[in-house]
Amino acid sequence: MAHPLLRAGLLAGAACLSLPAFAQEELPELVVTPNRLPKSIQEVGSATTVITREEIEREGPKSLHDVLNGQPGVQTIENGGPGGFVSVFMRGTESRHTLVLIDGVRIGDPTSTGNEIDLSLIPPGDIDRIEIVRGPQSALYGSDAIGGVINIITKRARKGPPVWRLRTEGGSYGTFSSNLSVSGATDDLSYSFGFDQFHSDGFKRYGYRVPRLAALDPSGSDPVNRYGVYGRVSTKLNDWLTFESGFQGSWSKIQFDGGENSALAPFVPNFQTAWQGSAYQKAIAESGPFRTTLTTFETRFVKDLRVRQIYDYLGTTYDDQLRYNYRGTRLGAELQEDIKLNRFGTMTLGARYEQEKADTGAPQTRSQSTRSAYALYQVSPIERLDISLGARLDDVTTFGSFATYRATASYMVAPTTRAHGSIGTGAKAPSLYQLFDGFYGNLDLKAETSTGYDVGIEQTFLDGDARVDVTYFHNKIANLIDFVSTGPFTGAYFNVNKARISGVEVGGDYNLMPAFAKLKVAYTWLDTHIDPNPTDPNDVDNGAQLLRRPRHALRASIVLTPTRELTIEPIVRFIGARADKIYDVNFNEVRVSLKPYTRFDLVADYKLNSNVSVFARGENLTNVKYENVYNYGTAGRSVYAGVQMTW
Repeated sequence: MAHPLLRAGLLAGAACLSLPAFAQEELPELVVTPNRLPKSIQEVGSATTVITREEIEREGPKSLHDVLNGQPGVQTIENGGPGGFVSVFMRGTESRHTLVLIDGVRIGDPTSTGNEIDLSLIPPGDIDRIEIVRGPQSALYGSDAIGGVINIITKRARKGPPVWRLRTEGGSYGTFSSNLSVSGATDDLSYSFGFDQFHSDGFKRYGYRVPRLAALDPSGSDPVNRYGVYGRVSTKLNDWLTFESGFQGSWSKIQFDGGENSALAPFVPNFQTAWQGSAYQKAIAESGPFRTTLTTFETRFVKDLRVRQIYDYLGTTYDDQLRYNYRGTRLGAELQEDIKLNRFGTMTLGARYEQEKADTGAPQTRSQSTRSAYALYQVSPIERLDISLGARLDDVTTFGSFATYRATASYMVAPTTRAHGSIGTGAKAPSLYQLFDGFYGNLDLKAETSTGYDVGIEQTFLDGDARVDVTYFHNKIANLIDFVSTGPFTGAYFNVNKARISGVEVGGDYNLMPAFAKLKVAYTWLDTHIDPNPTDPNDVDNGAQLLRRPRHALRASIVLTPTRELTIEPIVRFIGARADKIYDVNFNEVRVSLKPYTRFDLVADYKLNSNVSVFARGENLTNVKYENVYNYGTAGRSVYAGVQMTW
């Protein structure tokens, strides 16, 4: 019998990255993202959170902002309500420092400023579970993973005949959404397909602090439409070879206000149409201690932006009507070999090639390629102790190479006490925009790098009815890339600052009354500090906190199940004060403050029978007025309701 590496090579033409096929097994107690192989979460040293399908559905999310915000160490920002750009800050790092995967496929947008992904484009109705791994993970995943990794895993099939599922809801702000899916599996074949739709009339995204100006905009709202599809097919060809293919994509159109970019008419409507999609094909060959996974992958982004700006400059009024077209592509292949060494652990070896391109209307399309090699060794040298050691080398054609490492440990000190910790380095390659933009690019940029560690204790109490996990973390980022303004409409990107970030994450739950009431708490204390920039003593960020990062963030809820059919969950969210930045009339940067707020939500679900359930959700029931971004609005008191059916 041929070696599995050779057998997998026979399918080298298969197209797109996903994690190894272990991820497709229906083992909810296992996680794949922290170590690239399935492992019990109790044996993982990295700080890890899993969000299940049931939790996502109970939240009734309009976007991933609703799902991720408030998880330990995670904060998301939605720019002006549903459909607005959603960015994620993990452990206080920049949004470009979090690597986002869909089924293991890297989906960073090559046309964006920092390669970050707009999470509003991803339909939450297509998601089966989300694995969040916090702390530097570049030793496993390469560039971008300075703050951590979010792996979004789409729905998969359970063994059995085809099952259809429809979920639909409507409510405030003219909101209507639906999700239709079908899945099924036999011994050798499994499949899952779905369609997602979302519409909201929305509200004025801009003008939180000057609502009277809304009268200048007769539309009174900024609507959004989004459609999404996904699919996954897995075929077991014989005893040693499995082939899998998957795809996902979405199309959206939003209206948004000109804002400060159109100072004389901030409510003039602008429009963005965006399409994003990713696909992968994978061959998995197994023989004895060897498991070989060959994956090819591709992601694409298409954005059309229509902008109108009306402003005064040096006494002259300008009315600019502009149209921008962006095209981004990321494609490549990855080969991963997992070798079981019995009592000596597991060795994972991998090689990866990726090319990214961006067409932003410049004279030519910009591109860069990355070649990577990595190794990860996992072993349990003594009973109850699990450790991993990993290293990686990435070589980027535009500026050079960087090496990263990671070490983790998890130790069951006692049956009710687990200690865990990790130390590692991260790196973020300059984006194509930061390097090549005709006005602001800088070809001399270096990679942003970081060194971080965390230590934590997970403790259970009261015969397992209570659990708390407390983790302290620290991360230091060097060569931080930032835009330096040299005058009105002029400036460039430079490696300017260093940042130090530390904090404490607390996650826990307590069965107040078993089978009736369960308390769930997530809290993050965060301290961020930008080191002074010796090259620019007038920089307003010198010594300041990083923008939009609250020092305190809390999410607490009680899951009530008065009957087997009924679930009720009141939710309280508290976000502390944050700093933001605006530009004055002379285009100088000015720091401003966003006030703290507390928001109260309530969700409920009632199962009429095994196939039909109804649900309702109230958001911001106390009608608190608050900002996530300076002068951009958020939803007031909102109510939604719907039905879910399976057949």
